[in-house]
Amino acid sequence: MEQEQQSKDGNSAAPEDDFLVEFDFDGNWLGLTLHEGTRAEARKVAADLVEQFDPLRLGVSKAVLQRELEEHALSVHESGPLLTAVAYTDSGVFLADMSVLAYGEDGVTRPSPKEYEGMLLKWSYAEVKGDPQVTEVELPIGPAVRVQAVLVEKRRFGWGKKLSECVRYWVWPTDHEEILLVEARWLNFERTDELTDLVDRVMPSLRLVPVPAEPGPSAPESPGEL
Repeated sequence: MEQEQQSKDGNSAAPEDDFLVEFDFDGNWLGLTLHEGTRAEARKVAADLVEQFDPLRLGVSKAVLQRELEEHALSVHESGPLLTAVAYTDSGVFLADMSVLAYGEDGVTRPSPKEYEGMLLKWSYAEVKGDPQVTEVELPIGPAVRVQAVLVEKRRFGWGKKLSECVRYWVWPTDHEEILLVEARWLNFERTDELTDLVDRVMPSLRLVPVPAEPGPSAPESPGEL
């Protein structure tokens, strides 16, 4: 999923992550987040995910599914997400993807939802078709604005357009300086109700946890008595 790298007011996606984003996915979403962004890491993550599928129900080979997951992980990693996840059918058909980005600058007061409303309905890679649904919600992590819209995306090289549907949550976590953008997108409109429910049900579990401190060098042992 292509994501905005920079907001209109100049605040870029947070470059230094001092926290991790977590959800209680309960098997509905598959975590595809890369930390190093290497091919080897993507291959390992994809291989581990493929093992979660029942081979008797897969409609594609494990090798094909692994390559698809691997390429998706590498492609999305270029946008710098804090978290990436995907939803698939039991047969191995891609349904939707989800990414989380953070916007803000250290020491700069973040705008309120009202002050930020000009950004809520802007996509760098698409235009909104029709009237989007905009709702203010209160999550355990803090206030949020939920947006659901049909998008018109330009295809590569200008050859036609495609429609997709998107649910995004702009979240103002309590006691944090950043604004989080949680965005899920899919192409299969026949599954809109199902996929919308998957996003809405997982959002209350959104939480931020501190990055574990790296262990420091251990002190040299004192020589024992002879």
